Amino acid sequence: MSDIDECQVYNGGCQHRCVNTRGSYYCECNPGTRLHTDGRTCIAVRSCAVSNGSCEQNCVQLSPAHYQCRCRPNYQLAEDGKHCILRSPCADRNGGCMHTCKNDGGRAQCNCLPGYTLAQDGKNCEDIDECETDQAACAHGCHNTQGSFTCVCNPAYELGANGRKCYRIEMEIVNGCETANGGCSQKCQHSTLGPVCSCHHGYHLDDDLRTCVDLDECEVGSSCCEQDCTNYPGGYECYCGAGYRLNSDGCGCDDVDECLVDNGGCDHTCQNTAGSFQCYCHLGHRLDEDRVSCIPLEGAVEALEWSSRIAVERPLPQITLLRDYFQPLERYDDYDEDSLGELRAQSTLTQTFVCLNNTFGYDCSLTCDDCSNGGVCDMEEGHCDCPDGWTGVVCNQTCPEGTFGRNCSFSCKCKNGATCDPVNGHCRCPPGISGDMCQDGCPKGLYGKLCNKKCNCANNGRCHRTYGACLCDPGLYGRFCHLTCPKWAYGPGCSEECQCVQQNTLECHRNHGSCVCKPGYQGKNCQEECNRGYYGLACKRTCQCPSGVPCDHVTGECLSQCPPGFHGDNCDLDCPEGYYGAGCNQSCHCSGSPCDNMTGQCHCLAGMKGQHCETECEEGRWGVGCSGSCPHCQNRGVCDKHNGVCCCQPGYMGTLCQSACPVGRFGLGCRLRCLCDNGGRCHPVTGNCACPVGWTGPSCSRACDAGRWGADCANMCECPGSDGSCDLITGQCHCEAGYTGPRCQQKCPEGSFGIGCRHRCQCANEAACEHVSGACTCLTGWTGTYCEKSCQAGWFGRGCEHTCECRNNATCDPVSGQCQCTPGWIGPSCEKECVEGFYGQDCHHHCLCHNGGVCDQFSGRCSCSSGWTGAACELECAHGWFGVDCAQPCECLNGGVCDRRIGECSCGPGWVGQHCQTACEAGLFGPGCEERCRCSHGDVCDQVSGVCLCPPGWRGPKCDRACLPGSYGNDCLSYCNCPHGTSCNHVSGKCGCPPGFTGNGCEQICQPGTYGLNCNQVCQCSGTNQLCHPVTGLCFCAPGYHGNNCDQECDMGRYGPNCERPCQCLNAGVCHTTTGTCQCPSGYIGADCNTTCPSGRYGQDCARVALCGEGARSDPETGRCVCKAGQRGEDCRQGCAQGWYGEDCGQHCNCSNGGVCELVSGGCTCGLGWTGPSCDTECPSGSYGANCKLRCDCHNNGTCDRVTGECQCDPGYYGHLCEHACPAGFYGHRCQRQCKCRGLAPCDPSTGHCLCPTGYHGYHCEKECEQRRFGVGCNQSCDCEGDTPCDPMTGHCLCPTGKMGTRCDTNCPVNHYGPDCSESCECRNGARCDPRNGRCTCLQGWIGPTCQEDYLISP
Repeated sequence: MSDIDECQVYNGGCQHRCVNTRGSYYCECNPGTRLHTDGRTCIAVRSCAVSNGSCEQNCVQLSPAHYQCRCRPNYQLAEDGKHCILRSPCADRNGGCMHTCKNDGGRAQCNCLPGYTLAQDGKNCEDIDECETDQAACAHGCHNTQGSFTCVCNPAYELGANGRKCYRIEMEIVNGCETANGGCSQKCQHSTLGPVCSCHHGYHLDDDLRTCVDLDECEVGSSCCEQDCTNYPGGYECYCGAGYRLNSDGCGCDDVDECLVDNGGCDHTCQNTAGSFQCYCHLGHRLDEDRVSCIPLEGAVEALEWSSRIAVERPLPQITLLRDYFQPLERYDDYDEDSLGELRAQSTLTQTFVCLNNTFGYDCSLTCDDCSNGGVCDMEEGHCDCPDGWTGVVCNQTCPEGTFGRNCSFSCKCKNGATCDPVNGHCRCPPGISGDMCQDGCPKGLYGKLCNKKCNCANNGRCHRTYGACLCDPGLYGRFCHLTCPKWAYGPGCSEECQCVQQNTLECHRNHGSCVCKPGYQGKNCQEECNRGYYGLACKRTCQCPSGVPCDHVTGECLSQCPPGFHGDNCDLDCPEGYYGAGCNQSCHCSGSPCDNMTGQCHCLAGMKGQHCETECEEGRWGVGCSGSCPHCQNRGVCDKHNGVCCCQPGYMGTLCQSACPVGRFGLGCRLRCLCDNGGRCHPVTGNCACPVGWTGPSCSRACDAGRWGADCANMCECPGSDGSCDLITGQCHCEAGYTGPRCQQKCPEGSFGIGCRHRCQCANEAACEHVSGACTCLTGWTGTYCEKSCQAGWFGRGCEHTCECRNNATCDPVSGQCQCTPGWIGPSCEKECVEGFYGQDCHHHCLCHNGGVCDQFSGRCSCSSGWTGAACELECAHGWFGVDCAQPCECLNGGVCDRRIGECSCGPGWVGQHCQTACEAGLFGPGCEERCRCSHGDVCDQVSGVCLCPPGWRGPKCDRACLPGSYGNDCLSYCNCPHGTSCNHVSGKCGCPPGFTGNGCEQICQPGTYGLNCNQVCQCSGTNQLCHPVTGLCFCAPGYHGNNCDQECDMGRYGPNCERPCQCLNAGVCHTTTGTCQCPSGYIGADCNTTCPSGRYGQDCARVALCGEGARSDPETGRCVCKAGQRGEDCRQGCAQGWYGEDCGQHCNCSNGGVCELVSGGCTCGLGWTGPSCDTECPSGSYGANCKLRCDCHNNGTCDRVTGECQCDPGYYGHLCEHACPAGFYGHRCQRQCKCRGLAPCDPSTGHCLCPTGYHGYHCEKECEQRRFGVGCNQSCDCEGDTPCDPMTGHCLCPTGKMGTRCDTNCPVNHYGPDCSESCECRNGARCDPRNGRCTCLQGWIGPTCQEDYLISP
């Protein structure tokens, strides 16, 4: 009988391996597992069931043969994989700390950087306002910054070196924050260097140091939010997902335990889950469609009583009740399941009510604020539009089991008892089930390929589909899942540990681990006592104690109290402030005033009255109980209701506020000192200065600005012709130098300048004359005091200050600096040669050189390559000439042809030598004398044609035939004169043949066996291999033999008569011993085997063809392909693999940085930006591209990208070649920063440093030259008399009235006055003219402005 292999059917029921034996079989397990007692199932040797897997905390069985130790929250696994160590709280989100975190015994200790203090939450850091805490010690003002502070000074003061003290300065400081907030978008603080901008909390300064932009804490990760974060301008806010509430710290999210409130609405059992909850029913019940009610499994569908319900008017719903049933994955004949039908019931709403005042719901008690979990209110429909996974009027219910998505309108497709996610419908499979829809697995109680075998698991539990091993549901464990979880364990296989506080917990739910608290406790883990006023199971019962008396949180028993006014275990502690009564359980209601700790009666503070101290004293009363009478306070002074003192208004002082502030004092209590200068009067209340005529400013320290005069500088000067200035007190116009006209409204006419426009301009070459000083503004390209000189060679531009950068003898335009290149050069600096194919001025002309001729970049003349001539190199050299310009004569002889480029001679057939001067050697002919003559009897032929030249006595194309009978000699042209019948020698013509020869022309040797004269004698040689000499008859051995009897063949390598001749066969060719001819081996041919088979041929006589790749040669004997370097494969048609080269691709390439290796030599072809033998050297400066062969042309020190050649410009330049300097007003990288120079001052395009024009200085060129300083940088001193000022640009002395001269050191001449003494006096009758203002001092008897009126009466 043949053995039956039980292992062929379902693996013999073995979980791992099945081993067949004769007549039986047995099961084996994989390494790491052992056979169960059932002989089929394999269980893990390494199992959590044995000593918890040696794990210190939790053990998780990952597979039957593997488990893993895991740690509880706040712990991490040690290096041994078993023990748990306390996790550093700082490792997760920096421990929640804003700045620095320190691990303090497992607790995160937050610390702050200098300038910050720890907030009350112990995590965030708040800025220390040093200005408020007086830590700054600033002399004037203080400006707080994040983490620090800055001292600021009042106007007219500047900050000292210590950063705190302020020192008065002579010149006026303009507060930059007064105009447009100093350019700041939020906060502006004045400093000596200008406005200093800062931002509110939640903002930070942009790169321009002026604009405040929102700090997105959610984006940069600086928020403290645990779940969702929403940024808004100036701050952020944390949000939590559905089923969570925001923690009191505003950051974390706590799970909402819905089961704590009315058992979550569940009829039987409520189970809280993360972000939601689930209702369960007792045995014999199932959940109704509302997912909270439990109905019995047996019986008909309950009647739907809708008639008494009230609802908002909305579309009539259809109500469908579906009874629980399951559908097996497949249907089999041997397994039948009772089919449960679908029961439906429908009812129509019979009453309709309309809610008012934006409310909705069955009892109109809901508003839009009640929409939860992201629901959006829809007042028209009277409900909340819920997001995916939520339902209910206010979106507070998760989708019923079996539904998911928007409005819970999608049906779950999960099989085998799986549940689906209410949001996206993803299936959550039970143990032993897998697949997207949990379709891979058998129904409960079945296993096997066809799911037709019964499991032996308790409670009809699930088992492994293939092997039948029991897979325990949550709450069960054991071999057959027949044991319920022990206390404090739960989940599938009871593998999870309950997290309940055991001393406060009745039990831990064996399925999902939820805690059932003992009476008096609450919370997810039963960690909290009942709130005050509640006690008992679930803390739902209300204490029945008298008001203010607490009760025991477990029993509800009222607790004993301390007497009024005391509290504590021994009733020895006074009530804390704000509390009174028995046990200090009642709160005071005294509006901030203290109360009696026993009775609660309020003791009002001074100035307050009423039962609850809620009312201030009436007008005129003050003190405790409002018992005092207020004094009569004057000047709107107010009586302080606490102490009865008069509180004076600003500007007044005294006991009754009866006195105004004394001169020089102002403000509250007259404590502030006035700062009015130049006779200004100070307002006693505000301290504002009332300035005298001609002065203005907060402290009257500033004279009226140019163009204004009078009280508070309120009047405008009517002198628009000059700078608009006039007398500060009277408003009278004083024309400045360069202006004229009755109201100084006209500039000096062209060609004149100065005071009164009396001076004539001396500017040449159309230069502009400055109407004030007469300074000449030269046109571009001119220089000199009067613009009389053109720019010197090499200089250009305004003032000839710019250096030309022209190269290669180019000239520079003195105006624009543009280079005028000489022929053959182009480029901004004439630095580039003409590109190939162009020449001449600006390289505009096209070269016409052909045939490789090179064009001169300057003149365009062609330099022809060898062998060509003509203006455009279009003509070949004439016959007999060669070389450059065909200037060399050829030296070829005998018809040789001369190469027109190098002069090498190509000889005709029959000639060789450098000049074809040598004829072919005898026996050779044709081109290069390479062919051998094929002629008999001398092998001589014509050196050109190869025609045989026969010796005397021979004829025929190969000279192999003797002359015809009767003829002899050269060309057989001679006739014999021998008697008839006598032979004639065909060579000499002699009659009769010599011994050994016969025939008509004696051309034949005697026949074998004969010899002698006329061959009439018989040879006597008897040997087989012996021959007879035709002349003498002597015996000798035939070719190929030797020895006495010629019976021995020639030895190897010898042939011919007596074997005297050595064989001449090469390459192992075999020599024929008789003739000496060669039998060549495979791979060779030729008479002496001297020729190797040509490429592609091999074998005997080179008759076979070898197919090898291009360039490869074949072995002449075997035909095997011999690859050249860089090839591989049997037919040498494959290139080397990447990274290899050379013979047989046996050498490794040494190319770096992506260089490509040449297959033959291994040379590297470098990628962009690299060079060197191994491509390991970056391109040197000025070169780029492949092997660094391309040249960069970056200007102005721009650096070239070694890969692309793109120019990286230095600050101050832009353009593809960095050829452009930044336009006026811009500087820096890519010219993206704006100059901050005042006025029209330019800035350095690289650094932004202001280049001050003549007459200005300072960091921003904001300062005019001080008195008596002028020129560039105000570095020159005026050369003027005394304190006379000078023009800050030219240094020209500005003479006071009454003075004149270059240094203003000369008094006005008689009858002249005014500036530069330009006015003529009009004083009459001997009056003296004041040289300053022209005022007349009349002599006795004369009056009038010009002293022309006589006031004396004639006698």
